Amino acid sequence: MAMQVKRQNKGKLSWGQWALLAILMLVLAGCGNAGSGAATNSAVETGTTDTKQEEQAANAVDTRTITDAYGEVDVPADASRVVVLDIGALDNLLQLGVKPVGAPSILAPGEPYPAYLQGTDGIENIGSVNEPNLEAIDALKPDLIIGNKDTHDAIHDQLKQIAPTVFVETLGVTWKENLKLHAEAVNKQEEGQKLLEGYEQRAAELKAALAGQDAKEVSLIRPREDKIQIYLKETFAGTIMEDAGIVRPAAQQEAGFSKDVTEEQIADLDGDIILWFNREQDAFAKLEKSPLWATLKGVQSKAVHPVDWEYWLSGLGIQAVNQVLDDLNQYVANPS
Repeated sequence: MAMQVKRQNKGKLSWGQWALLAILMLVLAGCGNAGSGAATNSAVETGTTDTKQEEQAANAVDTRTITDAYGEVDVPADASRVVVLDIGALDNLLQLGVKPVGAPSILAPGEPYPAYLQGTDGIENIGSVNEPNLEAIDALKPDLIIGNKDTHDAIHDQLKQIAPTVFVETLGVTWKENLKLHAEAVNKQEEGQKLLEGYEQRAAELKAALAGQDAKEVSLIRPREDKIQIYLKETFAGTIMEDAGIVRPAAQQEAGFSKDVTEEQIADLDGDIILWFNREQDAFAKLEKSPLWATLKGVQSKAVHPVDWEYWLSGLGIQAVNQVLDDLNQYVANPS
């Protein structure tokens, strides 16, 4: 019996052994849970990182670096929501096949865009050229803003907070350079170059046509309520006239933008052909009443023609350029 009892004791664990075994199992279970938790946390972190990377990739925009009036600026490779701040940019972009989502009126907010421009339906008005509405621009969520340093320098930093911003230096006399930069900003360089080449060809054709005729001096004036402005070489229209070989009266051949004359200096307005534009309704009628007006040879030969100020004065883009060339062909090269 003693031997049997001894064998039974060997087959059973003592209380102390059971206690040690229980502790060991708890420790192993804890380690297993800790490993599982680490793996789970790692999976969550990896999933979060992957999600962020996917969001960043979805929101990432391919960009190009171009140089504007302020230096280098990164612009979208293909901008789809462009806001322009002047009529020259609106004119150019429409001709390049890019319809802005927002643009200003020339004078007062909400006024219609220039009649010579086609395809402006649906463009949101953002104020006037001189006073664009920043809140209206921001609400359009643009991916590119195009303006000019002369007019909009004071709000350049604010505009940059809304979207990449490209500014030309000035307007008017630099219209060719502006067209190139506008085309580059919207990734339409080839189209822009073709537009310039088309202009050069038209200007050369007009110049050749005039070379075969007796030289006609063409006067370009703007009657105003309190003065008369003569537009000189360093203007939008002046550059086109010079490229086309238009001869200007001696008093209008000097450098500069414009000069003011009084009715007593009316001889400075004279030319074989007189082209005039203005925004003031009664200013030209006042000029016509001057007794000296009838002494001008352009008046005597009935070669005085009104031209549209929207493109001679305020257009400043390639479509306006071609409208000016149309007028020059009509009134100078092929007068009726």
